[in-house]
Amino acid sequence: MKATIEFDDALYRRLKVEAARRGRTVRDLVADGVRHVLGLAQPSDARAESAAWFGSLRDYAANARGAHGLAAMRRSIARGRESRRA
Repeated sequence: MKATIEFDDALYRRLKVEAARRGRTVRDLVADGVRHVLGLAQPSDARAESAAWFGSLRDYAANARGAHGLAAMRRSIARGRESRRA
């Protein structure tokens, strides 16, 4: 079932960064949070495995240093590329 949820902009940006850091999707983190609140067991991690490529953003998210805008993420990616070349 699909649902529309409205988040505060700052909260959603933090959620997106955390999802990237964990190599998960926002959808997965929200579903995990709902399961946690309801006291339900977590399902197998099949969906997270199918999105393994998403985990590559983890390093870039860690370099964001508290700023979550598009320009800050671009700077973070550039910093990550520069540090890997050195």
